[in-house]
Amino acid sequence: MRTSAQFAQRILPLGALLLTSGIAQAQIIPDSSLNTTVIPNGDRFTILNGTSAGNNLFHSFQQFSVPTGGAATFDLVNTPNISTIFSRVTGGNVSQIDGLIETRNHTQPVSLFLLNPNGILFGPNASVNLSGSFVATTAEGVLFADGVQWQTNPTAAPPLLTISVPVGLQLGANAGNIQLNGTPADNFFFRFPQVFQANAVALVGNDINFDNSTLSVPNGHVQLWALRNAEVGLEERDGWQLTTASPSAEWGLITMRQSSYLNTVAGLDAVASSATGGEIEIRGRGLTLQEGSGIATAIGSFGQGESITVRTTEFVDLLGVSSPLQYSSPGFYTSVFGESAIAGDIIVETERLRITNGAWIQSAVNASFDPITFEPTETSNSRTGDIIVRASDIEVSGANPFTAEFAGPSAITTLLMVGTDNVSGTISIDAQRVRVQDGGRISTDVLGFSFPGFPVSVTTGISGDISIRATESVEISGRTPLNFTSAVISAIQPFAEGRAGNISIETGRLSISDGGAVSSALSGSGTAGNIRILATEVAVSDPIIDSFSQTLSGITVALGEDAKGQGGSINLVAERLRVFNGGQIISSTDGEGDAGSVNLRVNRLEVQGSSQLLVEGEQQTLPSSISASSTTNFDAGSVRIAADTVRVRDGAVISVSNSATGNAGNLTLNAREVFLDNQASLQAEVNGGSQGNIRIRGADAVVLRRGSQITTNAGEDSTGGNIEIESASVVAVREENSDIVANAVRGSGGNIQIATQSLLGLQNRDRLTDESDITASSQFGLSGTVQINTLDVDPSSGLVALPSNVNDPTQQIAVGCGETQGSRFVATGRGGVPENPMQQVSHDRPWQDVRNLSSNPSLSRVQTPPASQPPFVEAMGWTRNAKGQPELIAQAPNDRALAARSPSNCRGTFVNFR
Repeated sequence: MRTSAQFAQRILPLGALLLTSGIAQAQIIPDSSLNTTVIPNGDRFTILNGTSAGNNLFHSFQQFSVPTGGAATFDLVNTPNISTIFSRVTGGNVSQIDGLIETRNHTQPVSLFLLNPNGILFGPNASVNLSGSFVATTAEGVLFADGVQWQTNPTAAPPLLTISVPVGLQLGANAGNIQLNGTPADNFFFRFPQVFQANAVALVGNDINFDNSTLSVPNGHVQLWALRNAEVGLEERDGWQLTTASPSAEWGLITMRQSSYLNTVAGLDAVASSATGGEIEIRGRGLTLQEGSGIATAIGSFGQGESITVRTTEFVDLLGVSSPLQYSSPGFYTSVFGESAIAGDIIVETERLRITNGAWIQSAVNASFDPITFEPTETSNSRTGDIIVRASDIEVSGANPFTAEFAGPSAITTLLMVGTDNVSGTISIDAQRVRVQDGGRISTDVLGFSFPGFPVSVTTGISGDISIRATESVEISGRTPLNFTSAVISAIQPFAEGRAGNISIETGRLSISDGGAVSSALSGSGTAGNIRILATEVAVSDPIIDSFSQTLSGITVALGEDAKGQGGSINLVAERLRVFNGGQIISSTDGEGDAGSVNLRVNRLEVQGSSQLLVEGEQQTLPSSISASSTTNFDAGSVRIAADTVRVRDGAVISVSNSATGNAGNLTLNAREVFLDNQASLQAEVNGGSQGNIRIRGADAVVLRRGSQITTNAGEDSTGGNIEIESASVVAVREENSDIVANAVRGSGGNIQIATQSLLGLQNRDRLTDESDITASSQFGLSGTVQINTLDVDPSSGLVALPSNVNDPTQQIAVGCGETQGSRFVATGRGGVPENPMQQVSHDRPWQDVRNLSSNPSLSRVQTPPASQPPFVEAMGWTRNAKGQPELIAQAPNDRALAARSPSNCRGTFVNFR
């Protein structure tokens, strides 16, 4: 006959058991298989005796449930030297724990194993107070080093007990689940936690579920393993820890819902101390954090943080928030609160990682406060952890939908938010495909703060590097509804000082579109990082203006308007680079510092078209652009392009410029072909500085069509930049008004120097006309010079003079055939004639005598062969051999035809054409 609790288990989900009479009827009952004694006292149970073997103590229960507010105390007064307690539940009920589990009267740290293969449920009042480890599992047995297996099966033979150490857990095919239910709360910070005080906590079951639960293990090591039908290894390392799983393991799911929270934070008293924070390790088929749930470790001053490690066989889903009251950026966190400390790393290994709705993977240096006065304390010389992600597919998308005005992006990020001389860890991503979409971010930042009524808080430090390796593709696209861009970015933000990290992307295909960005930005003081891209194909298109930074999206390195320092560089290597629909590759400075350079090494470069951009409420046309620019007295960078073909079309621009009094950079193209079409341009502009030269080298052809330009312009008193072109041909259509121009206003015009074999359609003039011009002029100053060097070509070079007289054929043809045999000689020219007009003869193939006459001068005349030799047969046609070489061929006649047609002194032969 089934008990009411068993009946409830069959018809209700495990999480609903907390709401049944199961907790009210909770009790601890031994099963009499061992010497376990239970003394009840209301809702409190004292557990004595058991059966000991060396330092191991064994207990066996028919039921083991702790009622709400109650306690289960393992009293070791009769066995004080025990170090490990093994407790099993042999009945058919789930263990429901809604009170305290503790040990008493021992002389050394004591660990506790609780085995119930039917399942374990922890209620909102559950707590553990142990000096050793706590292992709660739905395993059906414990494996020991001497081969003994202690099982929970009540029908098995009397248990063998051992003094040996445990080496593993055996989970059956029907292993139960582990459930943690807590007090409902909109935000996990508003809920009292379930505190498991132990140096290590391991929860091992088929599935593990958190609902409205906050599990806190201060400074402890936590492992959540979801699996069944497997053997799990155990090892004693600062507490009992899980090590390996058998290959037969069937991995399960771990789910955290309704603002659930798992942490190893020691609390306010430890935040300002050297607390280390415990490691968290999660393994399963899949992990889901949803509805504002999070996992965190944290340390105080002088501490070494522990990591969060997640390994799943299928997926990790960080689904962010579902309510405006939930914690705004839930996910994974490792943090530093204090000085001279190092946060733990975050390691995620899975098949698919999805981060959305404002979820984060974050390691940060945070503000710390005195636990008594709540005054901010010094945070310096600290470091965030590294973030390492390995997956096939990675998606970082969207933002917190309830805090759109504050951006709240979904993100993988390291942050330095306060303090001085701190260092941010690195972000390393290895995948097949990476997607950053709809406002998602991968970032390393140094942040400062300024609040009205408070002094400015300047943060100083070094931002971490970002490395993304994706064998197939990286896609960065989209924005939030309020135009917060999707980005891979490293930045020194306003009110911060330091060095931004470098960004490295290696992939097959990189696509940056519709507000997507790869950016190294300096908005405070210091040095921007460099961007390095190695890809097969890169496409950049459809930019927007980011609502937070007010900068264009694309591939950018920039100094902001109030920045002071040095800009970074862009270094890109690809088979093909396409910049279209207004796409931008930019190095710029609007602050007090020089901009970096743009260096491109590609096989095919295409820059095409423009886009319509909303700027301050007005639509403006933005041409596709590769540029290095400055709007200050500091220098712009240069643009250097090495390519096979460069095609700029439909109003697109490649440029260097300085609109203030600083110097512009130089624009250098080393390309086989440069083609400008439909008002495309290569530009270099200065307003009060110098440089701004354009150099095209090593080209077979430079072609300008339909109003395209190669131009250097100098405003104010600046001297116009020079234009140097080295190309086999420079071509334009005279009527299409394509120009090569080096102009100035009050300064001297630049010089134009063209070295070519062919200059077509362009004419040197002293001013611009409606036709295609070459001009170097100054409006009020001296004009520059135009020098065109056309290389001389001898039209007779490579030709062969033919003889005026025909040679005597009798001196050229050997005589050996009879006069009546119809022999003939046909002169076909130097290379022969193809059989039909479709065949190609690419080289001269003269007739060649294949006989070696050098060894016997007497063979210079044909000797009559002996009668016994076969007769010569004249060639009747030709064919190509296996090497593609022509050969003469002769048909083999029968004996009668041979006697009738051929003399006895002639024979057929093959002649090679080489």
